[in-house]
Order: sequence, then structure tokens, then C-alpha cells
Amino acid sequence: MQDNISRYTQKDINDILSNELGEKYVNYRKEWESVNYSNFPDFPLHIDFEMQDRCNQSCTMCPRNTNKHPNINYKVNTNSKLSFDLFKKVIDEGKSNGLKSINLGAFAEPLLNKDVFKMIKYATDNGIVDTRIITNGLLLEKYIDDIFDSGLVNLFVSLDAFYESTYNDIRGKGMTIVKESLEKFLNERSLRKSILPITRVSFVDMKKNREEKMRFIEFWRGKVDFIDIQVFDNYNIDIHDDFNFTIPKKWNCFSPFARVAILSNGDILPCCNFFGRNIPIGNINIISIKDAFNSKKMNSVRQGILNDSLRNCSICQRVGE
Repeated sequence: MQDNISRYTQKDINDILSNELGEKYVNYRKEWESVNYSNFPDFPLHIDFEMQDRCNQSCTMCPRNTNKHPNINYKVNTNSKLSFDLFKKVIDEGKSNGLKSINLGAFAEPLLNKDVFKMIKYATDNGIVDTRIITNGLLLEKYIDDIFDSGLVNLFVSLDAFYESTYNDIRGKGMTIVKESLEKFLNERSLRKSILPITRVSFVDMKKNREEKMRFIEFWRGKVDFIDIQVFDNYNIDIHDDFNFTIPKKWNCFSPFARVAILSNGDILPCCNFFGRNIPIGNINIISIKDAFNSKKMNSVRQGILNDSLRNCSICQRVGE
């Protein structure tokens, strides 16, 4: 739905997942592709979850690195943790309202929450078609068996570099651990003769790593199922300062028309971008997902995207290096 990612793959991922998951996945993708600014469901098709408000890396492009991002307008690194009971509450509501897909890797490192694969299994057992984890991979090796036992559909690992020196500069230490853990996982998947989980590595395109982008792609091509090169978002912006809104949009956002995000403290956001933390539409402890998704607050976000009048969203679609 968005054009802020360039994908490199030698496989048709949708065909693979359609064959593995069957008609329920095919129907989900048809629903997803039919969403537009004037046609969207009354319950999100996808929900992103922040598992814990902390991370075990401090990436230069991430607002959690507050030394690099002193101008953010929201709290981070509070260490609040998403409970299994709160997660279960969301899945139980979603089960009867058409929820098809979840990501347990929004905003922070999900493997810091020890219940993460218990949650994935609960979602799988309750009809969620497409499950995803986005991780930095530092803790990947200890969870290899849990990954397969949970029924996880997609495993996404963020790397952002080909050379270790670049990785250290962008993400911090640990590249060797991540590469060895990912290769061990891929070998285990092969030994089990398993297609799932589909595995991706990603690379945020920045000045610091741009010259090694093609080396990164060539190294991982054939090892993982696909590679995503992502557009850099500059979060180090005070949204109250002057901003040049004549800059063309980098991409068009459909997120509030198809999905929501839930923070570890229960706050419901209209998207899974850090800018969305400025415009919560409710809290799951107080309001249902369905009511939040159809609320005046959410509709005002949608209208702000349509007429380019909501400052958070207008900036989000334009910021870069």
C-alpha cells in the first residue's frame, strides 16, 4: 500500500504464503488490496504491537536514541511491558471482528518480552492468518525452537549494514551475533523442511551505509526470502517548529484506513510510525479497538491525511535526510 520500501526477491512471497496458508490468506490479501481512502473496513485488518518500551540497541536513526533525537515530542524508554492479558483482550476482540494480521515488533525490540511467542501461538490458535516479528536479532538464537512451535509466519531481521564497522556506527555492537544466529535459524528451517516463517532482512538507506547497499543485497539474496530497502525517516524534528510543507511527499499513507498500533501501556495509535505517538486515539484499557477505529479522533486523522492538514502526518510523509 505504501511506496516507501524497495523490495528485492527472487520469489513470489504472496504465492508462497497462499500455497502454505490457503484460502484464508488469499482472502486476507484481497481485503488488504481493496482498502483505499474511500473504502475501508470498520475494524483494522492489521494491528502492530509494541512489546516493551525499551530496546537493547541504540540505533542512530531511532528516536529511542535520545542523544541523537533531542527534539522528539513524546516519551520513550519507560520500560512499560505489554502483558499477555492485554494482548489476549485485543486478539479476542479481533477474532470476532475480522482481524487478520499482527506484528509483534513495532517501535522496540520484541524479544525482550519473554511472552512474545506465547502471544504468537495464541494469535495463531485463534485464527490470525498472518503473524510477524521485526527484531534486531540479538536474542534470536535462544528462541529458535519457540519460533517454529508458535506458528510464526514472518520473521523480519533489521541489519542496515554490510560492513561491521558501519553496523557498529549505526546500530551498536552485535553484527556477528545477529548474522550467525540468523544463519543458524535458516539452517534449522532447512533441516525441518519448513517454508515458514518467511524471512526478511532490511536496510534503512542512509548516507552512512548507501555505498554498501548493493553488497548487502547481493550477500543476502538467495539466503533469505526477501530484502527490503527502506526510506530513511528523520524523527529529530520538533513538530511545533517551522517546516517546509512545499516539499513533495515521499509516500502516501493508508495506515489509519487499515490498521492501528498498540503501545505497551495500552495506548492505541493510528499508525506504527513514531510520529503517531503524538496523536493517540484511545487506550485499550478504556475503549475497544472497534470504537477507537471508528472514533471522531481516528476520522480526524484520516481527514488530515486526505487534505494534508494534520501536521504530524504531513511532516511524516515528507521528512528525510
